[in-house]
Amino acid sequence: MLVHVACNGISVPGYSFVYFLFLSVLLLVTAIFYTPYRFGVTADFYSIIKEYAKLAVVFLYFIIGYNLKHEDLIKISIKWYSIAALFVGTLGIFINLLGLKFLYQIYDFGEDRYNGFMNDPNYFAIVQISALPFFLRSEKMLLRTKLFTYLIILISILLSGSKTGMITLLIYTTVFILGEIVINKLKLGTILLMLFGILLLGALFELLGKNLTLLTEKSVQFHRISLIFTDFNAAFNEGGSSRLPIWKAGIELIGLSPLVGVGVGMYTAVSEKVSGIDAVAHNTYIQTFSEWGGIFAAIFFIYIACIILKITLNKQFQSKINYMLRDILIILLIGSMAVSFNNARMFWFFLGSLVYLLSSKNLGKVSGRFS
Repeated sequence: MLVHVACNGISVPGYSFVYFLFLSVLLLVTAIFYTPYRFGVTADFYSIIKEYAKLAVVFLYFIIGYNLKHEDLIKISIKWYSIAALFVGTLGIFINLLGLKFLYQIYDFGEDRYNGFMNDPNYFAIVQISALPFFLRSEKMLLRTKLFTYLIILISILLSGSKTGMITLLIYTTVFILGEIVINKLKLGTILLMLFGILLLGALFELLGKNLTLLTEKSVQFHRISLIFTDFNAAFNEGGSSRLPIWKAGIELIGLSPLVGVGVGMYTAVSEKVSGIDAVAHNTYIQTFSEWGGIFAAIFFIYIACIILKITLNKQFQSKINYMLRDILIILLIGSMAVSFNNARMFWFFLGSLVYLLSSKNLGKVSGRFS
């Protein structure tokens, strides 16, 4: 079932439209009436309107992605999204080599953390990784070219000093290689080359460990990322991270209002009231379950899981373009463990494209090959 906007020929999946309408009513009613009464906080109408506007915008991105409706447009979107990320990563490397690190101070994240001109180096790092599926799954791209682009992305993440980004990259790399070995039955030479790349990466971090004192004196980025391998607990609680107390506060909010959440635009106010922590959850799942409530959040994430499983397990839906879109979603979902991605526009955009491609009436329209 589709909802059609006749004047522009725009279509929206009927179930998505109904879901968004019911979600909107729940979020607004909860934020304006239930949460102030339940938690004794004042409804901040400016914050409610602002946060709901963000939700409406990302749903609009979902609609735009769904309405591309043409193989070439979907390909071009993935291609230039990925190329742009590679360019920004390369730019960061040149900025570092040319000694122009004062440019890192844009958005006040410090002269030692490259953020790709975004407002969060962690967000930047995850976006960088989400560009990898295009390069790694392109059929006509040489293996050495794929390894070179991977190296650029890796270095850009190191320059960002993002521990979240490095963990996400390692998880996705492992999943990708295992998937290629098991599903696609790669040739022995390709497998050995990939394993050699992993060994080189391991040797790099071994080198970091042995020369930790020298490196950390010169590089804040290496110090931050090295904590993943030397002190995992400190990696999430030092250097401005402090994830665990924030996550605990979010989980406490979920327990206090498990079904309907606290509504849109009220999270920080309630969090400060309950736990004294005035900050977002830095975790998409905690943030979503806290704001949307367990019913709507569970429906959303189960729906995403079904899409991923459908592409992975059902041969009818397996194509290069579907794999790329699926991998982008997986990367953003992995990064969501330590970053709030619920308002990430490109996640919703690519989700919309994938939902269109998986519609039964659209099967066979996209070949899945990239030139």
